[in-house]
Amino acid sequence: MVFVNGVPGATWHADGFTWAGFMASLSVAALWQIAYAPYVSDYTRYMPKDTGRRAAFWGTYTGCLLGSVLPMLLGVLVGAALPSDDTLDGLSTLTRGVITGVFAIFALGITATNAMNLYCGALSTITVGQSLFPRWQPAAMSRAVTAVALFVIAIIPALVSADDFLANYANFLALLLCVLIPWTAVNLVDYYLLRHGVYDIDALFERDGGRYGRFNWVAIACYFIGIAVQIPFLSTTIFTGVAAKALGGADISWIVGLTVICPLYYVLMRAKTSDAELRLADLPNDAKTAA
Repeated sequence: MVFVNGVPGATWHADGFTWAGFMASLSVAALWQIAYAPYVSDYTRYMPKDTGRRAAFWGTYTGCLLGSVLPMLLGVLVGAALPSDDTLDGLSTLTRGVITGVFAIFALGITATNAMNLYCGALSTITVGQSLFPRWQPAAMSRAVTAVALFVIAIIPALVSADDFLANYANFLALLLCVLIPWTAVNLVDYYLLRHGVYDIDALFERDGGRYGRFNWVAIACYFIGIAVQIPFLSTTIFTGVAAKALGGADISWIVGLTVICPLYYVLMRAKTSDAELRLADLPNDAKTAA
């Protein structure tokens, strides 16, 4: 695009910057990483038991970073070069001569990614079903039906919103980020600051939750508080909060959510839970695990 076909001279202009646009782009980049966090529980079981946390972290982080930043940079270039064109049309124009190969690579990549998304969605749905109906043992047909149902549920909104897909997709990402941020804050604080990666896994599989109980009411409360504090800072085409309007449309809701919920959950859980329980001091070593 740059060195063979070339791009319009106006591509490298420095005007047009807005904080609203910058925060929107930063929010999408943050969401892209956060949204893949639940996948860890689906795939770490395939790794050797002696895999260290450092290797797992850098392998995951590097894959997510390169897999998202490089296509995002490509999108930025296409948008800057041909701002009035549809993204795919602009990409076709700028990569003429090799566009068939480019589209083939994207098609394979998107297919593989969505297959993984569907697989993880099916696992999560089945997990919820087994929690509600403990005697249910989903066989191959149950898993297939669940996957197909999720596929239909996901594709219908995409087809319905196709005429204004980018705006609707941006709204969806903003709302998704709003509900994922407090979940992320609770997970990170609990893992790194409170329990330091040590959990009683056997208790998690007990019907009554063992030492943890059926519900962590502090976590649940912080989750909904986290959503509530973000609402005034949301900026979408269907709703813009009063704080976002005052900031010129810049969406900093997820930053506010993290800033509020991280210390709040830490303080409330420290007050509720003893040091011995947090450190599992009375638990045999073979019953402990660092996730």
